[in-house]
Amino acid sequence: MGRFYTVKAIVKKELTQLVRYPTWIIQMLIWPLIFPLAYVLPGLSMAGTDGSGFQQFSDIAGTNSFMGFVVIGTMVWMWSNMTMWNFGTLIREEQMRGTLESNWLCPISHVDLLIGGAIVSILENLLTVVISIVEYKLVYGVYFTGNIFSWIICFIVLIPGVYGFGSIFASLVLWFKETGAAVQIIRGFITIFCGISFPIIVLPNSLKIISKILPFTYGINLTRNVMLNDISIFSEAALKDIVPALTIGIILLIIGRICFLKVELKVKNEGSLERF
Repeated sequence: MGRFYTVKAIVKKELTQLVRYPTWIIQMLIWPLIFPLAYVLPGLSMAGTDGSGFQQFSDIAGTNSFMGFVVIGTMVWMWSNMTMWNFGTLIREEQMRGTLESNWLCPISHVDLLIGGAIVSILENLLTVVISIVEYKLVYGVYFTGNIFSWIICFIVLIPGVYGFGSIFASLVLWFKETGAAVQIIRGFITIFCGISFPIIVLPNSLKIISKILPFTYGINLTRNVMLNDISIFSEAALKDIVPALTIGIILLIIGRICFLKVELKVKNEGSLERF
């Protein structure tokens, strides 16, 4: 029960900060609208004035909805990116506020600090997804298939991988006191190798190997199949994405947990927790 109360206290603290400083809601309203344009506008221009390029895209991507293909990819990317960023930099924020040392001295499991932050991050970014779906439907005219239950499953499948990377980022914060570079690298990897705005089938075979070891590749493809192609979450096609996404995600979660414990011990032995 002690761990439960620790997590509860962290959740309460983080939620209080979100409510006290609500300006973050502005970016949640704006980013889902403008971010897909970085891919939609070039795609429209390359399709030609007669739109003939869309037929080639449809043959490769397996869907007639270019707009839906792009906005779903960017929506999953934003959710994954924001969740990893919030989770991975939680310790850094505590350090910048000057509260990390006092929290670290408490007789609690330090992993619970991350778990509490993870719960709030899920709730915060769930709101982003809801806003994105509404805006994409009203502004971009995208028709989403499936049901809310299936949509939720798509994002749950990604949680182990997202928090696996987030744990690794948190470890880097303890070690190097900064995680921005690592987050930017992972952002680039997801953008290039996971098919945010294009089907990964167009990648060279050597790069497809990298795509297949990232859980986001399967999560994005699963979300597109469910929300765009009306494929059941219990179908064989969906399971082909769910199983590897969960498997790779759980492996990353274990690796992240080990990294955090190892770095925590290293920091404790060196006495470098308070350093910037």
